[in-house]
Amino acid sequence: MAFLAITFVWSWSCWLLAPFLKAHSTLAAAGLSTLGSFGPGVAAVAVIGWFGGARALRGWLGRCLQWRIGMRPFAWAFFLPMTVLAAAALVHVALGGTLGPSPLVGHLPLAAANLVLILLLGGPLGEEFGWRGYAGPALQVRYGWRAASLILGAVWGLWHLPLFFVAGTLQSRLPVLPFLASTIALSVVFGWLSARSRGSLLPALTLHTAVNWWAWVIPGLLVSGNQGQMALAVGLLTLVAIGLLAWPARRTTKRTDVPDTAINSPWRAPHWPGGS
Repeated sequence: MAFLAITFVWSWSCWLLAPFLKAHSTLAAAGLSTLGSFGPGVAAVAVIGWFGGARALRGWLGRCLQWRIGMRPFAWAFFLPMTVLAAAALVHVALGGTLGPSPLVGHLPLAAANLVLILLLGGPLGEEFGWRGYAGPALQVRYGWRAASLILGAVWGLWHLPLFFVAGTLQSRLPVLPFLASTIALSVVFGWLSARSRGSLLPALTLHTAVNWWAWVIPGLLVSGNQGQMALAVGLLTLVAIGLLAWPARRTTKRTDVPDTAINSPWRAPHWPGGS
């Protein structure tokens, strides 16, 4: 609850104050809005540091940044969004829709730079240390990865709510309910991926970056008024999420598989038995 309180107060305060600051400085308003996206990460560091101290922070950060997990989680993280969004675009065209040119055509250096910019300032770096680095594991200890993913997806979607009322944001051009459905479905993908990454946050950072980047690269999806293509993308993503929820576990994780330290200390990761 402390994590959620800090996350929402930090982010919503920044996002709601940014439009008032814009009249005096567009750059300062943009900086404050970007700072708001770091609310989950700030909350995770604050809660872990307050209740566990420097030692808990080092252990948590080491778990988040472990990289010896193989290449398969990274491949899933980068190419699954491309597959879903490209399939939605193809179906949209087959049904008589139009796409327009992709920003990728003739702008490869810009596209590569935007990939890095999205990672650093477009949400992944600020959000994932909180959502999938702290909240996901804490909920998984209590409910398992499936229920935890659904709960976190709903909270994640509601966290974006102020952005729907701020002019110039991506959310201001999107309908609320499909966006909320997409965050819940995407949260399932994050949870499934984390269960196969032994708690490493690197695939989650890759997935979040890839989703935002491919949505920009694949034409038509973010065009205002092009709701049909987005509905197809959300529908396909929901089907993927349902399939992952039904995906058989490699091994059943019992309550006794979770160390007492993980139950009593929410900043510690639950036991990941190789992808159950």
